[in-house]
Amino acid sequence: MPTISPHLVKRCWCTGETPNMVRRQRGGTGAESRPLVPSARTAGQRRLEAAVLEAAHRAMSRMRRRGCALRPTSLVNRVRSDSAVLGLQVDDAGLDHLLAEVLPVVVGGRVRGVPGLRVHPRRDSLDLRSPDGEVRLLGVTRGRWRQAVAAGLPVDLAQRDGLDPRESPPGPDEARPVDQMSGVLRRLPLWRGAAWLDGVVVGDVLELYWRGGPRAESVAAILAGSGCGIPGTAAVPYGFRNAVRGLTLSAADPRAVATPVEPEWAWVEWLAATAPGPALDERAVRPSHVGADLPDVWEQREMRAALAARDIATVYRLLRHHGVPRDRIVALTGQSDEDVGRVLAGGRVEAYDTLTDIAKGLGVPFGYMGLAHDEQPPADTACYCANLDERAKRDRFLAHAALLTVGTATTTWGCPAAACRSARPA
Repeated sequence: MPTISPHLVKRCWCTGETPNMVRRQRGGTGAESRPLVPSARTAGQRRLEAAVLEAAHRAMSRMRRRGCALRPTSLVNRVRSDSAVLGLQVDDAGLDHLLAEVLPVVVGGRVRGVPGLRVHPRRDSLDLRSPDGEVRLLGVTRGRWRQAVAAGLPVDLAQRDGLDPRESPPGPDEARPVDQMSGVLRRLPLWRGAAWLDGVVVGDVLELYWRGGPRAESVAAILAGSGCGIPGTAAVPYGFRNAVRGLTLSAADPRAVATPVEPEWAWVEWLAATAPGPALDERAVRPSHVGADLPDVWEQREMRAALAARDIATVYRLLRHHGVPRDRIVALTGQSDEDVGRVLAGGRVEAYDTLTDIAKGLGVPFGYMGLAHDEQPPADTACYCANLDERAKRDRFLAHAALLTVGTATTTWGCPAAACRSARPA
C-alpha cells in the first residue's frame, strides 16, 4: 500500500478530495513543492471567485432561513483547483439555492447575483462564465440544469449572448479583499464541521462568522501559516457567545517575516471538529414574519453590510429604493414618522430594544444585525469517551483520521456521536 504523505493528507483535508484524486491531478505522488491549494492565475478570476463566494454565503443564509435539511456548510463538499478552471462539487440539495444567488437577475432596477455571468451547460458539468473568468459546477448534468429552470429559476440574463445595459462590466476593485475571498472559496471544505458560515466585507477586510466546528484559532493558523494557507494573508481570530466563532482576513504586511513552522496542533484540532452533521433549526436566522409587500432584499450585499453595521439609515434608504413607502416602514417598525424621518436624514439608532423592534417589524433575521440572543447552543451530551484512557483515545482518533483521509469515514468524530454511545460496554 503506497504511503500517504502529510503534504497530500493536508491537501485532501483542505479541499475535500481523496488521495487518488490528488495523485491523478498531479500526475503521480511527487510535486511536493507545488502549492497545496493553488491561487487563481489572474486578477479577473480572483474577482469572479470573490463574487461567487458572496453568492455562496447568500445561498447558505437562504438555506438556513428556509430550513433546508442540508447543513449549509456542506453546500460545497469538494473543490478542484489544479485545473485551468476552478471546479466546485455542489451538493444537489443546495444547487438550486446557489444558482438562485449567483445568476444575474434584475431586482428593483438593479442586477443581483454576478453581473455578466452566463451559463453554459455541459454533459456532466455547468460552466459559469463571465468576462473575468470561469467557474465549473461539477456533476451538474444538462438534465439537472433543465430541472432547475423548470422549477422557476430566473435565467433571462444568464442565457443572453451579450451584456444587458443594466449590467456594468466587472472592473478592478482594490478596496475589496478579493485575494482573501478567492482563497476562502477554494478552501470552503475547511468549515464543513460548522453549523453555518457567513461572511461580510468591510472595506479591505473579510469578516467570517460560524457556529460550532473548528475553533477560530485553528482556522486562523491554517489559513495564515500552513501549507494550505492563503498567500499574503493575515488572520485574526475572535469568539462570541453561543459557540459563535469569528475571523478577520486581510492582506499581510509584506515586511512581516513569515514563520515556516507548520501548525500541526491546528490540524489536529480541526480534524477533531470537522465531521459534518445534520442542519440545525436556528430561530435567530429566521424572520419573525415576512411582510407581504416587502421585497426580499436581505441577502443583497449593500443590505447585508448595512445590517451588519446596524446602519438603519442605509437600510431604510435601500427599502425606499425598492419601492417601500415611508408610512409602511413606520407601521412595521413601530417608530413614529418623525423618528423614521430623522433616521432617513442620517440619524443613528443605538438603543438595543429599538434595534430589536426594527428587526422584528421588518422580518430581518436577528443574526444579520448581531441580535441573535434567542439562538440556543446545542445541549451538552454526556459521553463514554471521558472514561477512556489516553491510549484508547489516541487509537480511536488515529483510526478516524485514517478513514477520513481516504474518504471512507461514515461516523462523526466527537463525544456526542452515536458511535460513541454504541461503544459503551454492556
